[in-house]
Amino acid sequence: MTDGLTDPKLYELGWNDSWDAKRLRSGAAGQPARVVRHDAVKVLVATPRAVGHVTFSRNEPLAVGDWVLVANETVTARLERENVLERDNADFGTQVIGANIDVVFVVFGADRPLRERKLMRFVAFAGDIGAIPVVVLTKTDLVDDEALLVQTIERSLPGILVLTTSVESGDGIQGVFDQLAGRTGTFIGESGAGKSSLVNALMDEEVAWVSDVRESDAKGRHTTTHRELHRLPGGGLIIDNPGVRALGLAAEGEGVESVFSEVEALALACRFRDCSHRSEPGCAVRAAIEDGSVSEDRWMAYVAFIAEQGQAATRAQDRDRAAALRREAASNQRAKDAAEGSDEM
Repeated sequence: MTDGLTDPKLYELGWNDSWDAKRLRSGAAGQPARVVRHDAVKVLVATPRAVGHVTFSRNEPLAVGDWVLVANETVTARLERENVLERDNADFGTQVIGANIDVVFVVFGADRPLRERKLMRFVAFAGDIGAIPVVVLTKTDLVDDEALLVQTIERSLPGILVLTTSVESGDGIQGVFDQLAGRTGTFIGESGAGKSSLVNALMDEEVAWVSDVRESDAKGRHTTTHRELHRLPGGGLIIDNPGVRALGLAAEGEGVESVFSEVEALALACRFRDCSHRSEPGCAVRAAIEDGSVSEDRWMAYVAFIAEQGQAATRAQDRDRAAALRREAASNQRAKDAAEGSDEM
């Protein structure tokens, strides 16, 4: 791979002065490259002039979207991430979805019933890392009244941009392009929502496999089996993701607070600082629920998400304690082995 440090096309991969400063701070040698795909023991990286596989250290895990320095077909350093999009699940712990993401498109198909709470969860999940969340309603050619769907979404997510698209007619695709100009984005959403078709429409070619959707429930098989970064013809980059059926909210992050900003503001107006918002006098939240300015469903969703964040925090603490115990056990074993070796001399 050739040196691309001064190549203007490096900026087409998302490079900027901030990344150059991080490169200098790292003190490592090598050419900047961006991780395009993770292939087990190797990663596929892109430079302005080439795409190829390089090896990396297991001690420094990589994700699609990472910026790395490469020398002799080996990763010499991973630059400090701007953010990382990951999901926390009780069954398999933390799973990284992508890194250095500017905008997260939450994709829902208009051909299925709208699940408002799940939509709020996905937007909160996106907001946790400080990325810009955008809702994309796909397959609008299959419904008669897309305006009603948009109104419902905007009521659930005030202040969040909602885009309507149809890959069949091409309607709304330019709006997605506009949000990606000079940015790195990713799509999250249920399998069968139309993410792969949307990627293909943006790329104007079949870069993501598309499979049929079952007519009975509008769900599709996972048409994307791995995460991959695509550079768009008109500028910008997109990380294609497999369908995500469930997302665990992070222990920390501002996504929930952002989605429920009006509830957070009301809570600050309660008479008592430790108000539980159940039966205390002077509770601004209960007053808003009673006068209809905040729906009971919206309040219950907020309570559920806050509780889930608490559970995620507990799991994270448990994992940290377990890791600390493993490190302590390993340290004790090394000390024991050293002492036994000394005794034998």
